[in-house]
Amino acid sequence: MWEIQSCKKDDEFYPKTLRDVKDAPDILYYVGDISVLENVVIAVVGKRDAAERYLRLARRIGEVLAREGFTILNGLAMGVDAYASEGAVEANGKVVAVMPGGLDEIYPKSNIKLAEKIVTAGGCLISEYPNGTKPQKYTFVQRDRIQAMLSNKVFIVDAEKVGGTMHTADYAAKYAKPLGCFVESAGAASPAGNQLLIDSHKASAVPNTEALIDFVGQPDYAQMSLFVH
Repeated sequence: MWEIQSCKKDDEFYPKTLRDVKDAPDILYYVGDISVLENVVIAVVGKRDAAERYLRLARRIGEVLAREGFTILNGLAMGVDAYASEGAVEANGKVVAVMPGGLDEIYPKSNIKLAEKIVTAGGCLISEYPNGTKPQKYTFVQRDRIQAMLSNKVFIVDAEKVGGTMHTADYAAKYAKPLGCFVESAGAASPAGNQLLIDSHKASAVPNTEALIDFVGQPDYAQMSLFVH
């Protein structure tokens, strides 16, 4: 088993993006290279039971962003999260997986091999919970909060109108992190949660790879106008 380390807010390795956030954890537990969080971090998240089309899209997005030099972050959940992380690792990119419990027990167990790949490839597993903490309903919501905190921007591949992905979207708004959502081309129905966020002017619509690169590369201040209505 890997070595689990920890850092406090005043420690050198504590992520800079969290230092000035009032409700950030006082201590973080991690496995691997936590310094990858000093890079530009893009959270790529979505449904656990996404359709095959969106799973393939998630893998492609992970690959594209990794090749562009971004760190990919999500919760290692089944579905979109796992596929995006796989795509990034296969492209020799860095991935951060935020756990809903202690790092002594990876959740879900079906993604243990992926967690090992992430660490071996120079990425990181991270949690605000000490060893022995079992995932519970509230820890998943808190995990979504940490995902938003740690990210520079959040991208949603496929979301329902209600669910964990929308928790992450809500936290992205709370912490003023630009939010992007995939949308289908004209005439095709986009995921319901994605469309809701776009229609309510909470997210920018991202229909293709070019738009994705524009979204993640554009300065934050330039994107914030998209949210003012």
